[in-house]
Amino acid sequence: MNFYQSISTYYEYIFPLNKIQLEFIQKSHSKSASELSILDIGCATGNLSVELAKNYKKVVGIDLDKAMVKRAMTKTNAKKNLKFKFENMLNIGSSFGESNFDIIACFGNTLVHLESEEMVADFFKKAQMVLKSSGKLLFQIINYDRIIDQNITSLPSIENKTIKFERNYNYLQKENKVEFETILTIKDSKNKIRNCIPLLALRKQTIEKLLLETGFSKIKFYGNFKREELTKNSMPLIVEASF
Repeated sequence: MNFYQSISTYYEYIFPLNKIQLEFIQKSHSKSASELSILDIGCATGNLSVELAKNYKKVVGIDLDKAMVKRAMTKTNAKKNLKFKFENMLNIGSSFGESNFDIIACFGNTLVHLESEEMVADFFKKAQMVLKSSGKLLFQIINYDRIIDQNITSLPSIENKTIKFERNYNYLQKENKVEFETILTIKDSKNKIRNCIPLLALRKQTIEKLLLETGFSKIKFYGNFKREELTKNSMPLIVEASF
């Protein structure tokens, strides 16, 4: 059982809908939401996509975990402007074609699941392809400059009445990867689900370089979804990129 499949049942307790993400997306484009189409990459159980579909013209959520997509599909009901699909983010070009979306949102540290900088560059190329000429690429990862430079070995645990989710990091300099170890404790049963997956240690400088090389010319970095400045102590790294 893979990482996300193992936690899919409890995903919404770990990562509930962040409404500030909705505001961030809304402010990224000058057009009215009712005119815009959005591709939500790494949609997980679909909560963000469902909220977006209340106002946006078309919303498509994709994820590479079948258990997550299956849960998301139960939320579509009769909404004709909302679809979920089991799809690899590297295949969006062939799956959706040119100039199909106004916005691509890729939140939740999804990007660093790609195995190399070459794969990230390939994704940026595909994103440029499927975006319209006035389109925006929005994504969020952990601020790996902070993790590496400050030797951060863990993030604060996420805890509520149902779960406790512990997150630990081990930087592997030679591989340019971070071992991401998680411990999910289910409080009712006291069951623990342990996982460890490698993530690409993607620094800000590298992100900017790859975006520029793949045709993005307007790049903004933020330290949170309130669009505050990215600093060395910011936990997330958030990007808004356009042509």
